[in-house]
Amino acid sequence: MIMRQNLEDHVVARPGPTASKVSALLAANRLGVPGVLFFIVAAAAPLTTVAGGITAGYAVTGVTGLPVAYLAVMVILAVFAAGYLAMSRHITNAGAFYTYVVHGFGRTPGVAAGFVALLAYNAIQIGLYGIFGTALAALLGVLFAVTVPWWLCALAGWAAIAVVGVLRVDLNGRLLAVLMVAETIVILLYDLVFVSNPAGDAAGLGTLAPDAAAREGWGAALAVALAGFVGFEGGAAFAEETRDARRTVARATFLAIAFLGLLYALSAWALSVTTGPAGVVDAARRAGAGLTFNLSAAQLGTAAADLGRVLFVTGVFAALLSFHNTVARYLFSLGRERVLPAPLGGTHYRTGSPYAGSLAQSGLALGVLVIVVLARADPVATLFLAGTTLGALGVLILMIALSFAAVGYFRRRPDVESVWHRRLAPVLAGVLLLGLLVLVLADFHRVLGVGRDDPRGWVLPALYAVVAVGGLLWGWYLKVARPQVYRTVGLGANRVIGRTMSEWDSAQGMDLNLPKPPIVMVGDLPTVVDMPPVGRSPVRSDTGIVRLHNTTAELDTATTVLAKAFQTDGPGEWLVPEPEVRAAVYPAYLQILVRHALRGAGEVFATADRTAVAIWYPAPYGVPNVAPAEYDAQLAAATGSYLPRFLALDAARQAGHPVDRAHHYLNFVAVLPEHQGRGLGSALLASRLSELHHAGTPAYLEATNRRNLALYLHHGFKVIGTVTVPDGGPTLYRMWREARAR
Repeated sequence: MIMRQNLEDHVVARPGPTASKVSALLAANRLGVPGVLFFIVAAAAPLTTVAGGITAGYAVTGVTGLPVAYLAVMVILAVFAAGYLAMSRHITNAGAFYTYVVHGFGRTPGVAAGFVALLAYNAIQIGLYGIFGTALAALLGVLFAVTVPWWLCALAGWAAIAVVGVLRVDLNGRLLAVLMVAETIVILLYDLVFVSNPAGDAAGLGTLAPDAAAREGWGAALAVALAGFVGFEGGAAFAEETRDARRTVARATFLAIAFLGLLYALSAWALSVTTGPAGVVDAARRAGAGLTFNLSAAQLGTAAADLGRVLFVTGVFAALLSFHNTVARYLFSLGRERVLPAPLGGTHYRTGSPYAGSLAQSGLALGVLVIVVLARADPVATLFLAGTTLGALGVLILMIALSFAAVGYFRRRPDVESVWHRRLAPVLAGVLLLGLLVLVLADFHRVLGVGRDDPRGWVLPALYAVVAVGGLLWGWYLKVARPQVYRTVGLGANRVIGRTMSEWDSAQGMDLNLPKPPIVMVGDLPTVVDMPPVGRSPVRSDTGIVRLHNTTAELDTATTVLAKAFQTDGPGEWLVPEPEVRAAVYPAYLQILVRHALRGAGEVFATADRTAVAIWYPAPYGVPNVAPAEYDAQLAAATGSYLPRFLALDAARQAGHPVDRAHHYLNFVAVLPEHQGRGLGSALLASRLSELHHAGTPAYLEATNRRNLALYLHHGFKVIGTVTVPDGGPTLYRMWREARAR
């Protein structure tokens, strides 16, 4: 049980649990490029697009140039991704679009973007239940000659998603991998058969001709094509759970765009080959969504068609799961920062999944399903078509906002990316996407399959204006009424910028003028008198602060520095009084903590020569996640009979940790004994504090002795209380440092 204390109190802590069951961090290091790629491709539901989207696109739009539309959208999205993914290399946050807009335009517009994202992704996810229930009911009728209501099938899918959605993210990824590989094989098999059996004597290229695209309904065709890609941008929502956020998301996204674009264009062309370019629209209108399976049955037999129908259902399920995970992470991110209710920001202590957001999304989906069933609405027209079309429009709006947000973000950081990534690509993408939005809105009624005068053609798009205005008002309310929450919007448990700020500070020519206050004793407690900034702390210019990555070599190096530095520290002498035993216990103990930080829970910084190390943890609210889930067992193995003392120290730190303000926590800063006194620890502090200062993020630490206390006071920290470990344990000084808001 973690005891909340006023920041000015003295705290005497008692031993207690060493890890909270609810953390504000997602499980890191669980997804590589393939894992993120499968989440992206699953969201796009390739077989659903090929068997349903392409056929519907031909039928609804009447445009035979659908393959060209897919290629055009692929190019536009690749240009967009250049700026979008450049931001992802510097901002690691599950909030994705929401977070990027915050850093590009500001907090209030960012809140509006978060609300738009929630509407868009929920509309897609819940809309997919309409086609899932219908397709599964039809499949059961074909395979087993049973009649099952669509809504019962949809509820079965909902229950499965609700259960799987709270499991480990990498387990979700493995399930999606199996489904996506099977889908791709079947799609390519169908394409090969269709091209091998042309309607005429040779494969026709009519649907690839420029004049096939230049006709009425082109906006609807582009909208259909864009819908096939929706989900490609979702990789950033999993950035906190990747092994290397700077590279993983970018690589997976570009691979997904190329793979989907080429696959869709090939499949749309192959379908036109087997029906004839001139007859593909009529064939699609006659057969509807069954065209692909009917043609495959005629040429491959009913078994191949039935396999396709099975994979169609599993593909929709995969898309449901992928979008469910995306929505859960948006809810988690907004809850973690208290833009939405704080309980949404919880993650499960075993799986690291955003279970609160997952359960909330499942509850919302169930409510909508119940309403649709009671209203006896058409599951395809009302739920699937309207929901997914509305969602695709929202994603398009978010992409436009993100394109111009990237320009604003990199305008303040002109040297961190190339001109193409920080200016040319975002501007070009923004203009292209704006043009696409105009075309889509002009033909939105056509995509819905309704007349031009039908109110749904403008009511559904208008929902985004209503939601955006609501988000702006809510952001303004947070700024006025809840400024402490407002200050943390967009920060989350992020890496703030994703790298050290020394390069940015020098590029901006900024001087923080960190304060150098005197120490004044208040009773037995040293504190600081407020005074104007008078100078910058001494920092060696040649230290080259770097962030360490999760490798065995870096783990061993950081552990060695910490173990040697703390051998004679006050808490160390109390924890393990015998020096020779401490020399064996301390490295094993510290390795647990360093490994946990390197795996993504925290950040480990070092000087270029690895003679000094600092470990920081984000603490959005509550005690930060400074120990792995299996910490108690690992600690017992490392410390043996000294375990009670280590647990007592952990409990005391937890009890005294501030929980009322979002901040970053300095867990350790250490310099090898032979290199102390050279300003290395000060350099590590100044590098990170520079970053936090500009981001408006406070910092907290516990000083273990008077010598360290003076260093921290010199860097602007104030003593706000003490933590006394029972049974003769050390006294730690609780220290807080404010920072200005951006």
